[in-house]
Amino acid sequence: MVSRTLETLGVRFASISAIGLGFLAGACEAPSTSTPEDTQTATSTLSDPAANAASTYARQWMTNVAFSVKLDGVNPPIASRSYAYAAIAAYEAVVHGMPGNVSLAGQINGLDSLPVPDPGKTYDWPTVLAATMGRVVPATYVFPNTLFFEYTTATRVSLGAMERVQIAKRLVQAGVAQSVVDDSTTYGHALGDAIAAWANADGFAEARYAAYEPPVGPGQWKATGYVNAQTTRPLLPHFGRVRPVALTAPEDCLPAAPPPFDPTPGSDFYNQANAVYQTDLALTKEQREIALFWADGNGSETPPGHWVKITNDLIRTQNLAVAVRAYLPVAVAMFDAGIATWHAKYFYNTERPETYVHDHISTQWITLLPTPQFPSYTSGHSGFSMAAATALTDVFGNVSFTDRTKVRGGFKAVTFSNFTAAADQASLSRLYGGIHYPMDNEAGKTLGACAANAFINRVNLTM
Repeated sequence: MVSRTLETLGVRFASISAIGLGFLAGACEAPSTSTPEDTQTATSTLSDPAANAASTYARQWMTNVAFSVKLDGVNPPIASRSYAYAAIAAYEAVVHGMPGNVSLAGQINGLDSLPVPDPGKTYDWPTVLAATMGRVVPATYVFPNTLFFEYTTATRVSLGAMERVQIAKRLVQAGVAQSVVDDSTTYGHALGDAIAAWANADGFAEARYAAYEPPVGPGQWKATGYVNAQTTRPLLPHFGRVRPVALTAPEDCLPAAPPPFDPTPGSDFYNQANAVYQTDLALTKEQREIALFWADGNGSETPPGHWVKITNDLIRTQNLAVAVRAYLPVAVAMFDAGIATWHAKYFYNTERPETYVHDHISTQWITLLPTPQFPSYTSGHSGFSMAAATALTDVFGNVSFTDRTKVRGGFKAVTFSNFTAAADQASLSRLYGGIHYPMDNEAGKTLGACAANAFINRVNLTM
């Protein structure tokens, strides 16, 4: 369990509530390579432990990725991939400065070995983190339209410059010796290159633009809204083929089939659609606000990013070791949940409530939120949110917290009794928005918890 490791770092958590968004704009012998047996013994006793450093550098990187996702309009599954690989890189960058903790090498899919630090050298872990992230994040972040042409964007500049800015601060402001910075940078680059190579072999590049012919027939998904239903391509139909991190396969969390499609009033499927329709007709002001609070659509940090920002707040005043241990299960659980959710969506290929209601209940109905262009069952929001909530509960316990992530957007801060309560509300928001059946949300939450528990149960981060 992750929470037991945080206890070994001397950390206790009670009610948590603050928000903070941090954002800023050598030549040594290459490190050796680890195997599953030696990842537990590479910690250098000459180096200051990561627990003695602030969480700032890790938080700045995760915030930078979230801002980039928002500015570039990255979609939720791809965003979850970026957050996960950033979190893995951050953890691996400092794990050897965290006595009692072990590497992911040999524990997660396809990651057999990684470079390890030289126990005879002194390392500055914030510098190692900056150097590692400087190689991994730009290499795994999916810049828009890069497949077709190269161009410079604000996000590319920001992600590319952060390593240099952070390392310069370690030299100038923290007074770290040049030799230590050089050794730390060299190790971080070797580690980052290895992680980036592993990450980019996950099958995403092949799945992203693979051909797809949507099934046709009663109850099968079709495009909605003011688009050409014959030519509109659904979002990432092959994302379920991407290699997960801790799940053995996306089928591990495949939900049970939805009820058979049936247009007959009173049938199970009709009742699901009618529940969406009737809920929309009777929406209260509070329910509208909940739907909009959790919308996290195009031009936002996405649903996974919403939870990354929550995690940012939780670790703001903690040390670097606590920060990377918190980001890791949250981001990985959401990525695996995204893969499993997209597999389920195209496995069942269920039409959206908007389509069903227009065809069988009311042709004039307009949803509160725009319907996304991909199948309905199961809910991605529900999967991402319960995955994050399950992971955060494992890390911090069953504590209350205040979500202030939307305050700058004009929303009020919302206090929840625990992380699961927040995930439940995020899931319910999709019903209020008119874009998911109740069955989508319930199955999505079960899937998200499944993905998080796969990491919690499979990956041992302590000796």
